[in-house]
Amino acid sequence: MDFFTQRDYAAAALQHRVQALRMSFSAYLDRANFEVKYLSEQVSDGESLDALFQLHDVLFFGGLDFFYIEKEDGQIMEDPRVRLYTQDAFVSLISGAPIETWHHITSSDQGELLLYKKPLDNNPEGKGSGFFYGFISLNNNLALASDLITSAGADYLRISDVLGKPLLVEKLSGFNEDVDYIRHESIVALPSLGEKFSIEVRYARPLLEAFSRWVLVGCLTVIVAMTVLFWLVMLYAQRIMFLPIAGLPSLGRLETFNFQEFEPLMAQMNHFQVLLKVRDQHLELLLNSLQSAILFCDESARVSSLNEEAKSVFPNFERAKTVFDMTPIACHQSIQRALKGEYGGGFELELSDQNKVYEFQTHTFVNEYGFRSVMLVGKDVSEVRRLRWNLTQRFPKHVLDRPQPPYSLLIEELECHAAWLKQSPQAASTWFFAINELLHSIAETDESAHALMSLGQMVCEQQDAIEQRLLLNNNQCQFKIELTLENAVKQFRWTQEHRALVTVALMHCYHSTISGRYIDIGWDRYGLLIKVYGAEETTPALDWLRKEYPKLIKGRFEQAVGGRVQFTAALTPEHHLEPLSATDQCVSFIKNDFPESGRVLDALTAAGLKVDVFSSFSEFFGSSKSYRHSYDAMFVALGDEALALESINKLRASSGRDVLPIIYIATNKQVLLDESHTLLLHQLMPYRLVTQMASLEGLAPISLGDWATHETNFIIVGGSDLSQVIWQSELSANDFIARREKDVANLVSVLRHTNPVVILVLDKDTARKALKLHLVKLVNTKWFVLEDFSERPDTMPFIDIGGQLPNDSAIDMLRQTLKRKG
Repeated sequence: MDFFTQRDYAAAALQHRVQALRMSFSAYLDRANFEVKYLSEQVSDGESLDALFQLHDVLFFGGLDFFYIEKEDGQIMEDPRVRLYTQDAFVSLISGAPIETWHHITSSDQGELLLYKKPLDNNPEGKGSGFFYGFISLNNNLALASDLITSAGADYLRISDVLGKPLLVEKLSGFNEDVDYIRHESIVALPSLGEKFSIEVRYARPLLEAFSRWVLVGCLTVIVAMTVLFWLVMLYAQRIMFLPIAGLPSLGRLETFNFQEFEPLMAQMNHFQVLLKVRDQHLELLLNSLQSAILFCDESARVSSLNEEAKSVFPNFERAKTVFDMTPIACHQSIQRALKGEYGGGFELELSDQNKVYEFQTHTFVNEYGFRSVMLVGKDVSEVRRLRWNLTQRFPKHVLDRPQPPYSLLIEELECHAAWLKQSPQAASTWFFAINELLHSIAETDESAHALMSLGQMVCEQQDAIEQRLLLNNNQCQFKIELTLENAVKQFRWTQEHRALVTVALMHCYHSTISGRYIDIGWDRYGLLIKVYGAEETTPALDWLRKEYPKLIKGRFEQAVGGRVQFTAALTPEHHLEPLSATDQCVSFIKNDFPESGRVLDALTAAGLKVDVFSSFSEFFGSSKSYRHSYDAMFVALGDEALALESINKLRASSGRDVLPIIYIATNKQVLLDESHTLLLHQLMPYRLVTQMASLEGLAPISLGDWATHETNFIIVGGSDLSQVIWQSELSANDFIARREKDVANLVSVLRHTNPVVILVLDKDTARKALKLHLVKLVNTKWFVLEDFSERPDTMPFIDIGGQLPNDSAIDMLRQTLKRKG
């Protein structure tokens, strides 16, 4: 350590670091020279001061702080950055400066500067055109100071002139002059610098210099001595103490030990061994007297032990490697879930040779090795099944195995909603009425015929039915239902229990107030799967219903952390009906400042519709699509209800039809325009959207040519795309509705309308093409051209705007021409 420390801070190493500092200083001046050369060439080419400041790459990465240009013709170009460094005039700074070399000057306000004077390129007559002066500040140049102190690897840097006056001082934040440091001075002489500078660098002394060689030798000696001592202690302790203790587990060899201290311990171990044997006998007697088949399996599903009744149930247990070899395939899933740690599972096992039925329950535990194992407990329920069948045959109207809600459940529900009952008694009473219907239906058998319908239709019917009963506020409806169109069209004959299960899942979302909650409905390989997210809040009745209803349809109920609730039902869909499809239909979506426009667009896309999105009706009326383009339906989001109603009335008046294929999207029922064709935000599902589209099949589509209702509506044809966009934006700013049309031939469908329309032609070539069209429906069509041509008829007025882009005067001229034309 002494060797490396002395070598790093030797005079040769310090001189090498100062040499690196000189190279960094020289590189910085080279960058400044390149900037001077490049800017002087730009000035010689006639660039102005504003053009020079557009060269960000050169000014940012160069070394100059500011510059000054003096031309031969008397023109002066001053850099405004000079006042950041000095208040002196440029004339006093540049007097007596040498050419093409860096020269040190000091301003009157003690600013230390480096000046470089470079002649500008000669003019065409061969005479000089002036000089370019570049300046580098020393006392305010953080970039130069950072480069120098980094290249020298120093903690402190000072540059002084030959008289000792400090020009540039920089030090690291952690450097303290009160601590010992190494100091080195040198002279800087660079080829491009007209004078020499004195440089002083300081390095903080390292902590390792405080150690001497004898300290290191002493530490090494102590470490070796402690290591030898530790090895000796461990060797003799192992021989004297630990070897006899290692023989304690080998029972029956007490006479071989010479330590009297171990005799009580060995006596206690023998007592524990006898006690364990007695406990094993008690456990075996208990297992054989329970009148149940009990099996213990390890983590690999191997049977570790079983009682006598289990041996009679599984006579081939000795030849089976695992419990799966002894049981049918239908029972394996419950055992696998138990091995994964799930509780409450079970299965039934029918023994045809013994004419018995066993009902097994699975229980998970951790064995002596720390692995998860499972215990199977089976009870003989053959006699119970026979008695139940006899009772059912004798009393067919009474189903004995249906759950009966306790009387105290409704009282607990009332206590849970006591505050709600006081604040909103009508809403609370509708909630209790819906809960009462669910509790009443779970205790009775449904003897009605089960109609065949799709999953989507069933979910929509249950959602509409419960919303008609409950007085829901806007907060209760802030959830969504995720049901893909592929799953929604699958058919099944739904029972009362399936419908009630969907209703229970919906009521979880209506009761919860967590934002972002939603229901995911679909199919898996076992049947119907319903997941409710964000259902942390529940009531006593809902908690009881969600546990009991899945039992009636051979399903399960699971609850996970984070408020996720999952229902499953053993159900197999029937696929004999063709699925719905909307892939060939095109719709328009008017967002209209709707806060959940993204969610509406996602639902339309999931339904397979081709969607054109417009932010407002103004954008729809000003669409650049062809007038021949039409939409099968229009989805209008009721963000601004008054604006939407006004625009829809305009669309109805222009099309001449009172009924249009329009579907409204709203957040609550208070803003409904047409209840039969309005979807609430939480009702957005691909299936409901497709069915709504199917109900509009008898209505004619909405054509983009239906918007022209007044003479203030413009069609812009001809010209370039840029000129059309400029005219459209200017007309829209003056409360006109303007549309762009690329091809004049597309105006044929517009001219067939009886409503008035104004056509603005931007160039004469397009006007010549339109000569055959401008006489069609002339009473309702007005033509205006911006470029005059010889064939122009009088029915096509010319507006002379001088070939300029549209402005306020051009719009006023167009408005006055319209009045005269009218």
